[in-house]
Amino acid sequence: MTASATSARFLATALAACLFFGCSRSDGSRSGKDGLMLSSDEILARPAALELPGPVKIWVAEKSPEMGVYYVLSGRELLEPERQAGAAQRLVLFRGRAELRVGGVVKICDAGAYAAVPPGTAWRLKRLGPEPLLFSLLVSPDAAELTDLLPHRAGDLRIP
Repeated sequence: MTASATSARFLATALAACLFFGCSRSDGSRSGKDGLMLSSDEILARPAALELPGPVKIWVAEKSPEMGVYYVLSGRELLEPERQAGAAQRLVLFRGRAELRVGGVVKICDAGAYAAVPPGTAWRLKRLGPEPLLFSLLVSPDAAELTDLLPHRAGDLRIP
């Protein structure tokens, strides 16, 4: 692994860990109300930005042209998104057990697993067991519409 790939992996994992577990300022206070860093509980307490059958709920933690950070809670057995031709994606699994396929590589993953998906590469996440999957999806650059992140049929969308 190159130094830049290692740095990118560390940065994505650190960002996702801060978002999931929450971060405190040096004075010990939480930063959720000013929007700098939010714990997963703070994110999940908000209304989902998008709901799909399955059930699948998507929250937006950050969205800019440079990067999108999303939380996904999925009760579906299988998620197989469209390829993002111009965007790299990073997945960090927080809850559940899954079979993850990136390109031709398949691995069984538990909470804490990290995957890098190069631009234009297909990926698939298959839930193993009854627990819904909670994962963070980082997309860079993020030119996609929220409704294009995960597969759905016309009429399935519910934007609260």
